[in-house]
Amino acid sequence: MFVYPGASLPQPPVTRDRILDTAEALFAERGFAGTAVRDIAAAVDLTAASLYNHFAGKEALYAAVLERGMRPLMDVLEDLSGHGHERTALDATLGRAMAHLARRPNVARLIYHEALTGAAHLVPLTRTWIQPILSGALGEMKREVGSPWAEEEHRRVVAMWVQLIAGYFAVAPLVGELLGEDPLAPATVDRQTEFLRKLARLITGAHPPDETKEETR
Repeated sequence: MFVYPGASLPQPPVTRDRILDTAEALFAERGFAGTAVRDIAAAVDLTAASLYNHFAGKEALYAAVLERGMRPLMDVLEDLSGHGHERTALDATLGRAMAHLARRPNVARLIYHEALTGAAHLVPLTRTWIQPILSGALGEMKREVGSPWAEEEHRRVVAMWVQLIAGYFAVAPLVGELLGEDPLAPATVDRQTEFLRKLARLITGAHPPDETKEETR
């Protein structure tokens, strides 16, 4: 498309996803309390009044950002249910979780921002999203046969995995400095995913179904 000198390029249309992308980034950077509706609106070339045509307010925006960012992770864990700790199921679960957060690293940063600042939204965020994920993971651990972990250690194991997965994206700049590579580059995320899969096998003793059968013969 030819553009006359001095003419401005047309702006992309304001869509729900564009508003959510912007809100997600600002909430991750500033937290809920530090983000104003007018800031989100200005970033997508809207007035605050116009933004209210799309969302009822900042609380509704925050809830929509979390729904979009956290629901897929809950779905991943639900899909694991019933597969136990077979290696193929664990590998797929870790791969899907890492791929989702690689697309939306600001979700992890948002959670860590609330945690580090002790913000008021940490408690409802935890109760609505983190605790259900924790409960689902604990249920899987209880079904695991031959686990090296005592039941009172299960919460610590799950908390560790939350930190390993979400923390990678939340402190990506630090990870990049330590690894000497772009932590969000697809190849780097793939390597990190494979590392976590190996770690999961070491921690849980998970095996593919055929290996398990061989061992029990």
